[in-house]
Amino acid sequence: MDEFIEQLREKSVFFKLNSKPKFGGAVSVDDVVKVLKSLTDSYLSFIEAEYDKINVEQDRKKLKRIKDGLFSENSLVIVDLKFESYGMSISPNFVTQSQNIPLIKKPGEWKKSAFESYKSIVLESDYNDEEYLAEVSRKYTPVQRQRIFKPIIDGIVNNERATTSFGKDANSELRTLSKPKQQNYELLVPKPIQVEPSPEDIKTSLAMVEIKGNKARPKVLELFEEVKNPIYSFSKITFEENSYELKFPIYCEMIHDEEGYSFENSELGIYVSGETIEEIQQLFFEEFDYIYHRYNELPDEQLTEDVLSIKSFLNFIVV
Repeated sequence: MDEFIEQLREKSVFFKLNSKPKFGGAVSVDDVVKVLKSLTDSYLSFIEAEYDKINVEQDRKKLKRIKDGLFSENSLVIVDLKFESYGMSISPNFVTQSQNIPLIKKPGEWKKSAFESYKSIVLESDYNDEEYLAEVSRKYTPVQRQRIFKPIIDGIVNNERATTSFGKDANSELRTLSKPKQQNYELLVPKPIQVEPSPEDIKTSLAMVEIKGNKARPKVLELFEEVKNPIYSFSKITFEENSYELKFPIYCEMIHDEEGYSFENSELGIYVSGETIEEIQQLFFEEFDYIYHRYNELPDEQLTEDVLSIKSFLNFIVV
């Protein structure tokens, strides 16, 4: 066990919390939990972005199962504690492996390399350096940047109660994360695009029914102008910084039931659900953006016949 922990300590990152004087000098449990959660959320988002570079799985259900395993394998563990100043060393477990992740041939080395990249890119960089910001913008999409940097900046850098500093170990020189200027914060943590819902297409139907006696269960004999779910049309798709002008509109059927709302487009194989119309429209735009880029970055020979057909259709309708 000692040998196992020592291997992780060698590659771990040490962080120390100091309560700000106006809060009495004692580090609260809430602050410790907040920092740990911020690091975990940020790191797993980083891992997801790194795996996306090599992933070829197209089925979203299968991809979700793969990423659940990926998160489990890359969860951070505590490998050292310094109670006198509340310092803690954390690292992913790159020594043992319980799940096989497709396309990762040397899991231990991959996890070790990813953690080193995370420390360099997220914990050791200047958030106001122009070259750094340009490189981060090139490497990660707006959604990826938001998921990686928002927990760190909002939960650690902007923590009003405590200051968190990082280093290799308790004996090394510790440094705090740089506070980004407002315009740099907006680049690292892009705001989600707000979309306006299209008006609902409401139709009414008439039916010929048969009622026997006093029974309250009429039998429908014929239905005229059958009620249809509202249809939404889009001639332009916008998600984050990407905008798609379409040669002709694409249509989505909006379904509303007790569980919420959903959009469905069978031509593109897109089905999204949520609690509001605004949410499902945003999710539809995000899904369109995802499959357009994902299918076009993969060679045709790696695509199934159905996906190849969708890819061809997307490239035809996007101006």
